[in-house]
Amino acid sequence: MEAQMLAVLTRVTKEVFETMVFAPVEALPPCDTLPPASGPGVIGTISFAGSSSGVVSFAASLESAREIAGGMLGMSPAEVQDELPDAVGEITNMIAGSFRTQMADEAGAWTISTPNVTIGSDLSVRHVGAVARTVCPFVFRGHRIFVELVLTDPTRLPHAERQEARAC
Repeated sequence: MEAQMLAVLTRVTKEVFETMVFAPVEALPPCDTLPPASGPGVIGTISFAGSSSGVVSFAASLESAREIAGGMLGMSPAEVQDELPDAVGEITNMIAGSFRTQMADEAGAWTISTPNVTIGSDLSVRHVGAVARTVCPFVFRGHRIFVELVLTDPTRLPHAERQEARAC
């Protein structure tokens, strides 16, 4: 089921971008850790619980987040101001919600939280406790963006057995 989870997460991310942002994204091979952030960025997170529990997160540079928000709202990236947190929260919510819906037949019902959005400089995410994480990188209009799946059961993802982390 682990490979299926990553395939579903990749597929729903592509679908959300095509229908909500009106732009395609190109999937890159999954990796184990987010690259170090440099400069301003944004991270949206949604927790889920049920037969599996964990977090789906979305990370992007501030520049690419403005382009995404602009695409969603029919605005130029320069016009996006106060709308940015809501747009990032909504893209995160759409990815996590679609992921939950498509996984329901195989993984059972999950509940999801409301999105949390953090905007700042040189952001990093650390997960406390035993977790397994896999990052799905994408290319959006020349920018790298990331969707991360974190499971609280570290045996659930194929990358959990590796000794060395593969950075994106």
